[in-house]
Amino acid sequence: MKTIGIDLGGTSIYGGIINDKGQILKRVDRETGKSVGADEVLRRISLVIDDLLKIENDIIGIGIGSPGFIDTYNGKVLTVGGNIEGWAGTDIKGKLSKKYPNHQIFVGNDANVAGICEGWIGAGKDFDSYIMITLGTGLGGAIYTKKQGIWYGQNFQGGELGHAILYPNGRKCTCGQNGCVEQYISGTAIEKLYFELTGKSLNGKEIFRTYDTDNNSKIIIDNFAKNLAIYISSLKNIFDPEGIVIGGGVINSKDYWWDLMVDSYRNYVNDPKGLEIVPAIYLNDAGMIGAGKLALDNMK
Repeated sequence: MKTIGIDLGGTSIYGGIINDKGQILKRVDRETGKSVGADEVLRRISLVIDDLLKIENDIIGIGIGSPGFIDTYNGKVLTVGGNIEGWAGTDIKGKLSKKYPNHQIFVGNDANVAGICEGWIGAGKDFDSYIMITLGTGLGGAIYTKKQGIWYGQNFQGGELGHAILYPNGRKCTCGQNGCVEQYISGTAIEKLYFELTGKSLNGKEIFRTYDTDNNSKIIIDNFAKNLAIYISSLKNIFDPEGIVIGGGVINSKDYWWDLMVDSYRNYVNDPKGLEIVPAIYLNDAGMIGAGKLALDNMK
């Protein structure tokens, strides 16, 4: 059995044909154009789906991982649409179902579907319970137990780890709160904080690359690692999971901050035993694979 998995990010739309072993058979991608409006983003998602259907017509369903608060049962974006302008309120499933009436469509939060992938075939597959943290443009998360699966919450806001408040009355977040985690622990946060410190605009990759030669880069990244350690300490004490799985694009730079994060966590938390912190295995592919699995598991 084969499904299409779509990973909608703030920068790119990644799509793949996924088999029932979690393998990506074919893949395509397009720019999201996060400032172009919801209808245009939907059109670009459709172009990715069309490209994949031309390659393989034996598709049983389509799964989509989207940023924002997602009503998983109805496939709608709720009041917060993540980093895509005008995305809040978009009826993803309803609009795409009109274009693809012969395919069942399923929509989940992007971090939740990444967590589904890592729990299925990735770094979380041997944990009975784990929390997934995705570090990319923003910070997403998923809370999983083998008994219950993904915890969506009463209002589909379960696992919105980026919108826990790390610093009360801190930086203004796109969600409307002040001091949210993703304003301090994300790729965008690293870039903003570097600009505020230096007056220079560098992208995240450049900041990580200059860690050893630019003291400002070192300050920003070390603070990032320590903030992440503080946050993991709180997650451990609130949820007591067996594992923390960290993925997303920023994990590609873990050589600069992973050891400091783990050491800081051990120093901050009251009892470090019983929690394993591991990097995700599927990284940028997790969203596609997890979205495909979402469709595979929910087909009627």
